[in-house]
Amino acid sequence: MQLAVIEYARNVAGIKDANSAEFKPEGKENVIDMMESQKNVSDKGGTMRLGAYACQIVTKHAGKPTKAYQSYGKDLISERHRHRFEVSNAFRPALEGKGLLVSGKYVDKDSKMELVEMVEIPNHPWFLGCQFHPEFLSKPLQPHPLFSSFIKAAKEISKGTQRPLPGPFAKNSAGPFSGTSAKKSQEITPEGLL
Repeated sequence: MQLAVIEYARNVAGIKDANSAEFKPEGKENVIDMMESQKNVSDKGGTMRLGAYACQIVTKHAGKPTKAYQSYGKDLISERHRHRFEVSNAFRPALEGKGLLVSGKYVDKDSKMELVEMVEIPNHPWFLGCQFHPEFLSKPLQPHPLFSSFIKAAKEISKGTQRPLPGPFAKNSAGPFSGTSAKKSQEITPEGLL
């Protein structure tokens, strides 16, 4: 989610130097910043934001259910965390003003401070980023709701629209690893697969 927010800030919200304090501590436009509660922590061992925290899910946006709500089917969840950096609330208005939807948030009971937990791009077929670790609650036969929702959306979107892969992965190709020389394998580039 953090890198997605940086990308969105730079290329949609026009925050040219958007970055993370984790990568650029002295940055002036760190849309991802160290949590206030972590700024004075000198002993880094076991002092992150760890464990389960509540997340309030926005149920609807522009009259439609959010992807977060569609995934979970409820407006309050608990997810496991392990981090020091968060979306900076100072940049939320600029990001939300350019269409990024904060679809999940943690609200501290005492201070009422909010932390961004989930973001979405509403007009995208399925774009959702989360601060927490859904893999911590996923099992092979009981996948996390976000994973199930993503796979379901990908399956729906791809119905009848899947295009054949070019190059060594084409339908009648033997593939890049079937007797090709190392030299030929090195010629396969990411650009060639797009």
